[in-house]
Order: sequence, then structure tokens, then C-alpha cells
Amino acid sequence: MIQKNIEKNALLVSSITNFIITLAGIWVYWTTGIQALFLDCVFSLIAFISTVLASVISRISQKKTKSYPNGMHFLEPLYGILKSLLILFLLGMSFVTTFQTAYNYFLFGVGEIMNTAPVLPYTLSMVILCFGLGIYNKKQNNKINNTSTILTAESKGNFIDGLQSFGIGIAVVMLYFIDVQGELGFLWYTGDFFITSVLVIISIKEPISVLLNSFKEISNSITSDKKMFNYINSIVSEYTNTVVKNSYCEIIKTGMFITVRIHLTEKITNEKYDKLIEIRELIYNE
Repeated sequence: MIQKNIEKNALLVSSITNFIITLAGIWVYWTTGIQALFLDCVFSLIAFISTVLASVISRISQKKTKSYPNGMHFLEPLYGILKSLLILFLLGMSFVTTFQTAYNYFLFGVGEIMNTAPVLPYTLSMVILCFGLGIYNKKQNNKINNTSTILTAESKGNFIDGLQSFGIGIAVVMLYFIDVQGELGFLWYTGDFFITSVLVIISIKEPISVLLNSFKEISNSITSDKKMFNYINSIVSEYTNTVVKNSYCEIIKTGMFITVRIHLTEKITNEKYDKLIEIRELIYNE
């Protein structure tokens, strides 16, 4: 299946790139101790582990068993759900951790100056890698009409990771223009909290979007993808209109498995029924 091969190749590239990003993130967090970088680092680690897992799911989801004669395609939206929940948990945990640090500084005057020395080279490299990978995964998914739930989750995760690195880089550049002893000197102690808060606000929309879409897929909801619906519906109508005048279709997408239900709203003769059976194969091939 060409679509699956494209998905598998994209996930292989993602696995290698995410491994490199993860190693870089661990090193820079270990060097600086900045919590926002911990968020970035763990995000990259999750991306690497989940990409490897996604590669496995991509291979086994199309396998048919006695229990799942059409394949285990539900694993693909299930992956989207679990990854989204993990990302949301991570965002929440990072916000709470940095809030505690800022709280201790403002209330008790306890805190440490942020070490920003290696941050700029790191963030610049990560922005290039993450956005580059996100664009790559998005383009690969476009090749297969955006039918891959896994690549959708991956590309959005890549962009979130890139936005986090970009936000950290901008914040660090701004800190260089702030005097530690000046009125805004407190940002050298609490800037981690403000950076993380902005990153959480920017990033939270995407995992929620993937979570909702994946839940719809795994619960066999009719697809809300208008582009997909219009494309398939136009093909169905082109063929069915030659036999019947009144019909409509429903499209249910589960991972890369698509079910098209054609509903007839008029009584048909045996002759029309036979013709519909003939064009069903034509519709399928199209």
C-alpha cells in the first residue's frame, strides 16, 4: 500500500531527527537547569519514543485478525489520543513547577539566576530541525490527502516543539538587555515561569485539537474533514447519479481506513440494484 509506505518512511526520518533533538535537549538542560528547557527536552524525548511507537503501530494496524477482520486501524487514533493526553500532562506539570519557583522568589526572595550561556545556539538549531521536520511530515501527509492520523499528530507535535524553542530563544535574547540589578532584574530569577507560561498558552491548542479529532475517529464518528468529504462525495455522486437521483453518502475515517456508506432515499428495482453493485467496484477503485 503506497500510503503506508509514505507514512513509514516519514516516521523513520522523524525517529532519527527526534533522537538527535532529544540528545541535544538533555545536554542543554543538564547544563543550564532551566525548567522551560526541561519542557522542551522532555517534549523531544516524548516525540522520539512516540515516533518509534508510531512506526510499530503503522506496521501492525493494517494486519487482519479473527477479532479485527478489517485490520486494527483503531490503534492509529488511539495513538493520537494517548500522545495528546501525555503532552497536556507535560504542559500542566511544567507550568506548576515553574509557578512554584516564581512563587518562592516573590514571596521569600529565594531563587537562582538563569544560566543562558548555551541556550541561543541550541534554540536556533532546534527551531530549524523542528520546523523542518514538521513541514516534512505535513508534506508527506499531503501526498496521501492527509489521511494519516499519525503524521497529523507528529507534524503538530513538531511545530509545538519548534515554537517552544523559538519562544525560549526570544526570551533569552530579551534577558541580555535587562540589568540584573535593575527594575526588571527579577526576570533573571523568574523568567523561566513567564517563558513556560507563554509556551503553554501557545502550545495547548494543538494537542486538544488532535485529541478531539482522534476521539471522533476511534468512536466511528462521521468525518468533519470537508475537503475529504467533498472529494469522495463528488466521486460517489458522479457514479450513483447515473442510476438513482436521490442518494447521499457518509464517510467514517479510522486512522487510514475509510468507510463510505451510500444511502438511497428512493425505492429501487432489481435492475437498478444490479447496476449499483457494478458501479460499487468502480467507486472503490476511483
